Amino acid sequence: MFYAGIDVGAQSVKAVLFDGQKVLGQKVLITEEEAETAARKVYEDLLKEFNLGPEEVERVLATGWGSGEVSFADGKSSEQVCAAKGTRFLLPTARTVIDMGAEGCRVMKLTPDGTLEDFTNNSKCASGTGSFIELGAVYLKVPIEQMGALSLAADGVAEVSSTCAVFAESVIISNIHSGQSRERIAAGIHRAAAARILELIGRVGLVEDVVMVGGAALNPGLVKTLEEMTGKAVKVPDHPRSVMALGAAIQASKRKGSNDSRGRGFK
Repeated sequence: MFYAGIDVGAQSVKAVLFDGQKVLGQKVLITEEEAETAARKVYEDLLKEFNLGPEEVERVLATGWGSGEVSFADGKSSEQVCAAKGTRFLLPTARTVIDMGAEGCRVMKLTPDGTLEDFTNNSKCASGTGSFIELGAVYLKVPIEQMGALSLAADGVAEVSSTCAVFAESVIISNIHSGQSRERIAAGIHRAAAARILELIGRVGLVEDVVMVGGAALNPGLVKTLEEMTGKAVKVPDHPRSVMALGAAIQASKRKGSNDSRGRGFK
């Protein structure tokens, strides 16, 4: 049997195909299209890779901020549960899970058997999100993909506020005008973002192994800064952006009951 998970984020939509035991395939679509259109597109593209029709997929679950817009899904599951399930499937020793995307960040603590024990989310302020680092890249005039390497090359750290994204923006501009190197400013931006993550970790407690997922986990500068500030190794699974979609697919494989709405919206 086949199961699918769809994760609708603020800047990207991810789809994972699962057979109940292993991941068969995954797709990530960076898009500004509305949730339903983007979810349908990435899901159709994934099914085409395996020559599958939607009627061959037993169940589809959606997660993420736009999960309610995915009309062809058979249900939805919480972001926290999906992040925990997906992470634990890939890294069975995970106990603290950091999930950071474009518009949000959450930290989850898992029990030894992988059950979600506690979690917390960031406030509405953007300073603890991927968008904050992206904003820094705009001011430094470098592609977002280069921010991590820029940070790692720094010989020091420029001071950047971690308490308010608006204030941090003015500090970044001030650092640029005062002649601080791009590397130091990038390091300061990553330290500010990591400081907000540390605040979340402090609410639930830090238990090893620590794992980071979500799009921000692809940033080596942020991961390294987190390791330095926590004093712990931070593991990153392959394809960290798709972990939540994987968790939704795993949840789909465990849901009981009929699937009368299978393929809805694709006929």
